[in-house]
Amino acid sequence: MPSELSKRVDEKLGELIDEETKRKFGELNIVTDVSEMATGTIRVKFQPLSAYSPTAVDTGRSIRQAALSVDGVLVVRVECSGHMMDELVNRLVNQEDFVPKTAK
Repeated sequence: MPSELSKRVDEKLGELIDEETKRKFGELNIVTDVSEMATGTIRVKFQPLSAYSPTAVDTGRSIRQAALSVDGVLVVRVECSGHMMDELVNRLVNQEDFVPKTAK
């Protein structure tokens, strides 16, 4: 069962706008999973609209920033799947993993 924090993050991400289509992520089902791994630590899985999407890194970064903006979120790990360069996308999106947001 999803935690309250993961639900709030999922709602926030559903409102993001995809750069390519100008539609909300919630309509496009880009975000495939939002889970609270530990208190304040969120994992978000997403799948770009195309395996060759040139905006996959930007999409991942948008997801990361939006998730970090939710009260109670301290650390976000974003995982891309379904892109021809998943590993690179994940590395670029999560390169700031070692600098968690401080608790308010």
